[in-house]
Amino acid sequence: MPIQRQHPLAATLAGAILAAAFATPVAADDSSDRFLDAVSRGDFSLNLRYRYEDVDQEGFDESGRASTLRTVAAYRTLWWKGLQVYLEVEDVHDLGLSSEHNNTGAGSLGNGVADRPVIADPPLTEFNQAYLGWKPMSSLPIRLGLQEVVIDNARFVGNVGWRQNHQTFEAARVDFTGIDDLVLSYSFIDRQHTVTGDSQPMSTSHLGVGYTFGGIGTLKGYALLLDFDNPGRATLNSTTFGASFGGTTKLSETLDLGYRLELAHQTDTNNPVRIDADYLRGDLSLTVSRFTFAAAYEVLGGSPEDGQLNTPLATLHGFNGWADKFLVTPSFGLRDLFGSVGATIGRFKLTAVYHDFSADTGGAAWGTELDAEIAYTTPWKQQLALKYAGYDADEHATDTTKLWLYTTWGF
Repeated sequence: MPIQRQHPLAATLAGAILAAAFATPVAADDSSDRFLDAVSRGDFSLNLRYRYEDVDQEGFDESGRASTLRTVAAYRTLWWKGLQVYLEVEDVHDLGLSSEHNNTGAGSLGNGVADRPVIADPPLTEFNQAYLGWKPMSSLPIRLGLQEVVIDNARFVGNVGWRQNHQTFEAARVDFTGIDDLVLSYSFIDRQHTVTGDSQPMSTSHLGVGYTFGGIGTLKGYALLLDFDNPGRATLNSTTFGASFGGTTKLSETLDLGYRLELAHQTDTNNPVRIDADYLRGDLSLTVSRFTFAAAYEVLGGSPEDGQLNTPLATLHGFNGWADKFLVTPSFGLRDLFGSVGATIGRFKLTAVYHDFSADTGGAAWGTELDAEIAYTTPWKQQLALKYAGYDADEHATDTTKLWLYTTWGF
C-alpha cells in the first residue's frame, strides 16, 4: 500500500509505540502450530440484516421507500506463528423497491432516481474486509489491509454500521496494551470506501493514547491528521487534537452515574479554506435498575469567517439525530442539546431521544427532533426492531420523517 505523504509527528510517535512494545516480554501464544490446522479449523460466520425504510421529506411529492437485505459471510483463520487472515464478503440486495428512492450510489451503482428522498443503500457485492493480522507479541496486535476501523465512539473515525454497506478503509493499525492501564494506538489510512461505493485515496493518520484510573475513569488523547489526495476533497483536510475523560461510578447497588467530557480543536492543513473550530461534548447518565436517563450537549464549531468542524470519516448516524439532517456541519456550526431515556424489560429494549438543534454562531434555531426505537431479541438471538425519526425544521433543512422496520440474525 503506497504511502504518498508522511506526517512527521505521527510517524515519530508511532515509532515510540513500537519501541515500547518490543521492550515488553512476549506472552504465551495459543495459536495453532500447524498451518493447515490454522486454515481448516478457523471460524465461519454469517450475518443477515433485512430492512424496510420509509422517508417522508418536505419538498418531494412522494416518499422514498427501500427494501434491502444485507448478507455478510466471513472466515477467520486461527493464529499461526503470530499470523491470522480475515476475509469478509458483503452483498447488499435490493428486494423490489429500487425505483422508489435515490440510493446515491457511486458511478454505475446509482439508480438514477432524483425525485424521491435519499436512502443510501446501493446494491453491491464486494469484499468488505480482507486483512492480515499479525501479533509479534500478545500485547501488540497489528492489522494490515481492507478493514473496518472504529476509533473510540466513532465520532471522528467509524464504520457507519447503520447503513447496509459499511464504511471500510485500506489501512494499517497497531495497538499496544503491554503496560497496565495504558493503551497506545496508531492507524494509517490509505483509502476510504464509503457507504455509497465511492473510493477516496488519502494519507491520513490517527494516533491515540488512553490511561485508565481505577474506579474513576479513562483519560484519552488523540490526533487526527486528515489528508485527502483528491483536490476536490481538499476543503476537508485538517488536523484535529482532542482529549476525553469518562467513566462510571456506582452510587448504590441499583444506581450508576455515568459521565464523559470531550474537547477538541480542528485547524486546516493542506486546505484552500480556513478552519479554526472547536468541538465540545458533555454526557451525564443515571442508570436505575432497568432504566437509563441521559442528557448531553454537543457543539461543532462553525462560522463563515473561521469555517466549520467536519468529521468526514465518522459514523454520523450515531450523532445529531437519526434523521441524518446534519451529515455536513452547517457553516454557522451546530449545537445539539438532547436527552434520552432507555429501558430493558425482559427481551425488549426501548429508547427515546429528543434533540434541540441551534447554530453555534448567529443564534439561529435549526430545528428539533424526536427519535424512538423498540427492539425485541428472540430466544434464538434474532433481533426485530421498529425505529422512528421525526425532524421538525426551523431554519435548517426540511421537515423529515423516517421509519425503519428491520431484523438481524447471525452466527
